[in-house]
Amino acid sequence: MSPKPRTVEAVRDEIISAVTEVRSVARLEQDNQRAHAADWLDEQFAGITNRRVLRGAAANALGSLYRGGMGSFQDVGTEASSRSVKRLYRALRRGRSWFLRHS
Repeated sequence: MSPKPRTVEAVRDEIISAVTEVRSVARLEQDNQRAHAADWLDEQFAGITNRRVLRGAAANALGSLYRGGMGSFQDVGTEASSRSVKRLYRALRRGRSWFLRHS
């Protein structure tokens, strides 16, 4: 665990940044599935400022994207896609953490 506490705002910003990367790679690779997932994630994390809501949105996204629901989200064909999908996974896991703090 990192020595400095993770704030809700910092983790939300990390998730949003990871979503932006997924969208960028999806556009370059003309990957409609991940582009639509990025749009859906934008809706899920818009305006979140509270730990409980962030944890819930992250858990929902992890369940939908990585454990079914939206299909084979993590089955990627390029290194760039793999990197962006893994980065998003790590950010969502941090969002689900009990160690989130308000700033």
